[in-house]
Amino acid sequence: MDVTTLLILIVIFVIIASIANMIHELKYKIVFYMVIALASLTIMNIYLAITYYISLRDDPGIQGPQGNTGPQGVVGAPGHCTYSDTCGIQDARNLILTSANQLYNISTQCLDTPTLTTCLNQSTLDQATPINAQINLLEQIAYTTTMAKTDFMNKINICLQDSEQCTEDVQF
Repeated sequence: MDVTTLLILIVIFVIIASIANMIHELKYKIVFYMVIALASLTIMNIYLAITYYISLRDDPGIQGPQGNTGPQGVVGAPGHCTYSDTCGIQDARNLILTSANQLYNISTQCLDTPTLTTCLNQSTLDQATPINAQINLLEQIAYTTTMAKTDFMNKINICLQDSEQCTEDVQF
């Protein structure tokens, strides 16, 4: 309690005592002191409630016991991986290379690392270089996707056929 609060309480006490001295009849004096006592208790109770509410409102308190188990939720879509830590298509690069090989009839070595030695000629190298860039993009998407493997493979075929339909910002 600081000095100003103490001074305010002393002033209030002096005012109450001076009012009590003005009352001459004993019955009224007892009633006056009872009213003052009840008013003091009420004000003190309100003050303590507000003070403790302010100090304890952000305190989390003690953890209670676990409640009853609720009903089981709705079954999710099959093949979608939203709660697992291992989301994504595993060994995606080989799957994408196989799809590209079947679509373009270029060897998987040439599509994987397009150089003149793996592609054997310049025209195949020129054709394999943009496909390799698309394969790299699809591989990054494959490791973070929540799609089922079959759905993703269908999307890969669309992307490999027309690279304009498949960019980094496409939703998979």
